[in-house]
Amino acid sequence: MNILKKMTVCAGLVLAASTMVAVPTAMAGEGLVAKKRVAPVYPRGAERRKIEGHVVVTYSVDTDGKVSNVAVAEAVPEGVFDDAAMKAVSKWKYEPPASVVEGARAKISFKL
Repeated sequence: MNILKKMTVCAGLVLAASTMVAVPTAMAGEGLVAKKRVAPVYPRGAERRKIEGHVVVTYSVDTDGKVSNVAVAEAVPEGVFDDAAMKAVSKWKYEPPASVVEGARAKISFKL
């Protein structure tokens, strides 16, 4: 379940991902207005081993509001949540900005 419908982007995005819900609390990317947020899926192996962590991703938003160029900037622990975070962020949508936005950032926290 994704509880965010629309939100203005301000500073620093934190998503808390669990097996039940991801809760967006803030965003990064000047002037972006989110239309759709897809919650990341908690990796089963990490859930079984009770591993928690976070991933910071960078991405671009084109003039159609689509996300591209998603890349991991930081991951703790490394390699555990990277794919889940990147898959989720790549499905996000924004209100179309006037010009391409480069270097938007999101921090996605994985907590059980």
